[in-house]
Formats: sequence, structure tokens, C-alpha cells
Amino acid sequence: MAKKLALDELPKRLLKNDATVEDLLMVYGFVGEGTEEDNITFYLDPALKTSFIVKDEDIVHHVKVTKSQNPIGGTVIWIKNAASYTQGNQAQNQAQTQQNAAQFFQGDIYQQYANTVQGNTVPKPQGVRIPVCGCGKCGQ
Repeated sequence: MAKKLALDELPKRLLKNDATVEDLLMVYGFVGEGTEEDNITFYLDPALKTSFIVKDEDIVHHVKVTKSQNPIGGTVIWIKNAASYTQGNQAQNQAQTQQNAAQFFQGDIYQQYANTVQGNTVPKPQGVRIPVCGCGKCGQ
């Protein structure tokens, strides 16, 4: 007869209090000080450039990553109310993408292309030079 396996701690912790797996988000990163006493800043990359704020009450479980598992360490967290975190980040990313696109499409090359595509082939004034160096004297 096969020996019965011991139950793991992870399902016990994650499925307590009627939490559903669909509502949980597992994230690897680095824990930093929060903006308030009841939250943390969770960095998603070792350069600490991408982060989001997590409420303490939304952290269902966490596991510290040891140096033997990853030389830079870190933490894995399981967050409840996953939809509120993923939707919030998507909205922020979408706003940033729109801002980047607006900056990209402001240049002269794009404007010339847009004028050509739209049939507006009015040439730009020639002979107008904008100083590159900024001194205003050399006209380069």
C-alpha cells in the first residue's frame, strides 16, 4: 500500500478564509517601504524601476527567496483582489503608452509623412534653419 503524502503548507495558507485561486496573483520581486503604514512598495525588477503599492491586508502569503535559490534574493507574494492590481497597472501602462506615442508623433519626419499620406503635399518652408548648437550665432 502506498504511503499517504503529507499535505503542503501552501494550499492551506492560500485557500483559507474562502479565498479562490482565481482571485490570487503570485508575484516575484523585492519588498520596499510603503507609502503608508499599512502597505508596501513591491518592486518587480532588480533595478527597482517598476513597482506597485500593495495593501498589507491583500497579502495572503509570502516566501523569502534564499541566496541559494537566487543570488539577489527577493520575495514571492500571493495577493488577493488580483483584478484590482492588474487592472490598475494596465490603466497606468496604457496612459504611459499614449503619452509616449504622442511624443513620438510630434516630429517633423512624421508630419511630412502624415501630410503625404493625407494628400496634403504642401512643402515646408525651405531655408529656415533652427540653430542646433543653441548659441544663436552660427546658424547651424
